[in-house]
Amino acid sequence: MEYSDYLSLREDILSWLKPRLKESRYQHTLRVEQLSVSLARLYAPKDYQSASIAALLHDNAKNIALDKQLKLCEKYYPDMGLTMDYPSILHAFAGAGEAKTHYPEISDDIVNAICYHTTGRPGMSTLEKIIYCADYAEPGRELFPGLEETRNRLMKDLDLGLIMILNQTAEYVVGRGKAIHPLTIRTIRYYHDYISNHESEDQDG
Repeated sequence: MEYSDYLSLREDILSWLKPRLKESRYQHTLRVEQLSVSLARLYAPKDYQSASIAALLHDNAKNIALDKQLKLCEKYYPDMGLTMDYPSILHAFAGAGEAKTHYPEISDDIVNAICYHTTGRPGMSTLEKIIYCADYAEPGRELFPGLEETRNRLMKDLDLGLIMILNQTAEYVVGRGKAIHPLTIRTIRYYHDYISNHESEDQDG
């Protein structure tokens, strides 16, 4: 994408988001973009524009009423079996569909980064990992145990940072007496196996 086209698209997205989001959510979105671009500069320098666009769009459906989020999920992802059993993930799928509808020119990788930024999924692309991690570790988050360590790890190894975030998120959900979404469970297992296999390869080498 030409830089001028990217700037034009970014401005259009910001104009679209402003009336859709509460101010606090809008500011969160800008901070996620900031960290996403920083991570992209480290791990996918050619994709920093995609990281910016995906970050801006990741929470576009967050402030839509839950019943409407579910209807949008049923419209855009009818085969996912999404229900009110996991209300906190609905905005991601609804937002992915809304983003693609309003901006059909965005790539499938950007759409997937929006779609899976709350659950993760096995075999995530680098862009998907960046958005997932940036949403968690953005600089405006109130400090909690492990956050600074996670931020530091992200700047050194994206996959290890991702694992830390997956584990911490699972602990948080369970600690609140809620169930972890099956897709997140599969993601955690996948990346634990992935890291273990790579560590074994490093030792063998």
